[in-house]
Amino acid sequence: MSRYLLITLAGALTGLCAAPASAALDGGGSYLMQGFYTTPGVLPPAAGVYRAAGSGAGKQALLNNDSLALAPGSPQRFSVDYASSESRLGATEFDNYRSVHQAPGAMPGSAADWGPLIQVPVAITSVAIPYRVRLASGQPVTDLDLNGGMLCGLFAGTITSWNQINPGYSNAPVKVFYRADRSGTSELLTRHLNSLCPQTFSISSLFASAHPGPLPAHWQAVSSDQALLAAVAASDGAIGYSGPAALDITSNAQVARINGLLPPTASDQVGLAQLTPPTSPADRADPHKWAPGIANPAYGYAIVGYSYLLFGQCYRDPQDAVALRVFLVRHFNSNPQTSNDAQLSAQHLIPLPAIWKTAIRNAFIPPTSAQGLNNPSVCNGIGRPF
Repeated sequence: MSRYLLITLAGALTGLCAAPASAALDGGGSYLMQGFYTTPGVLPPAAGVYRAAGSGAGKQALLNNDSLALAPGSPQRFSVDYASSESRLGATEFDNYRSVHQAPGAMPGSAADWGPLIQVPVAITSVAIPYRVRLASGQPVTDLDLNGGMLCGLFAGTITSWNQINPGYSNAPVKVFYRADRSGTSELLTRHLNSLCPQTFSISSLFASAHPGPLPAHWQAVSSDQALLAAVAASDGAIGYSGPAALDITSNAQVARINGLLPPTASDQVGLAQLTPPTSPADRADPHKWAPGIANPAYGYAIVGYSYLLFGQCYRDPQDAVALRVFLVRHFNSNPQTSNDAQLSAQHLIPLPAIWKTAIRNAFIPPTSAQGLNNPSVCNGIGRPF
């Protein structure tokens, strides 16, 4: 770790010792990342609990400071400091945020002066395809391998029974389990399907909106990755999609191969590795440049993307900025032994390449950087609410 990062981390930890008993960092979102963010030691000691509610709920909570999106029905409101999402913040979301919460000349401390938003990747993830299919003899299929045409047909509903995939399979109807909420996993899947069959699928974090028409009546909506996996495991003829953390992605008996490949582990090559972070000052200032993607990579497993951390550049409560900086310093540490790389790998997530870690450290951790957390020139008197 560099001398600068050691000094930064030491100062941040000193600040945390003086923090009040209430949480200095509250947020949540992605179900896919729940196992990672709830691993002891990943979030700093002053942080509140990670609230899994889905990528869409995480974005809503951050954009509007709406804690009820993360904790529906909770009598206690809290300020939302960050969100976790596999669904990128889009141009419309940024424009709406800027018009309401980042208005030029707004009075410091007002709802119109929360400061800029930042989105950075924290890990490479895959979308696994769990299934439960039987042979015509009744024995379970343990070697399902799907190509792009099969994926399009199964999730579009044009392949209606399993013996259309393989005559040796049973004629059980294909039953798709899909996410009902705004899900980053749905967005990654539909982005890939759109690249394969654009006339059929659009791109959306709502699976039902990306689908070409009314969903078959026997398909079923679920509310989380965990619920989807349980439903697939209990239903013959079932198929679905989920993040990689909650199942054995090395087992073809649990998840389908896509073009011969199982979802990747940290030792596998992934197509996202060819992408590089922004380098020019103008590109570093553009949050869209920090959220690239490849819908259909040239090599490696086909359905991959990033999980993002979404947060503000400016915080009115300095303890929020201190706690967030502690996380950033650890997570984007160039030394795998003292970063969160092992915790990511344990969830079948892939740590970012060194070039990305370095770029994110340099752009967002130093307060003197143009995009640096609580840069005094940018954040003087403004920031996300207490």
